[in-house]
Amino acid sequence: MRPVEFVGFACPWCGEPGETTVDMVSNDREWIEDCAVCCAPIVFRREDAGDEEIPRIAARREGE
Repeated sequence: MRPVEFVGFACPWCGEPGETTVDMVSNDREWIEDCAVCCAPIVFRREDAGDEEIPRIAARREGE
């Protein structure tokens, strides 16, 4: 597995598809990025993916 993986998601605010980077080395499991389309803050959480090569993430609205 690479130290950084690219993962696709749908913005929980506007529904537009996007892509984020997941730091596979860091112990940080949650981070915030703004949507590239609507600029709303998205909270990402890295979820355990077992032996899968591509990590799973959950994207939710900030404040939920």
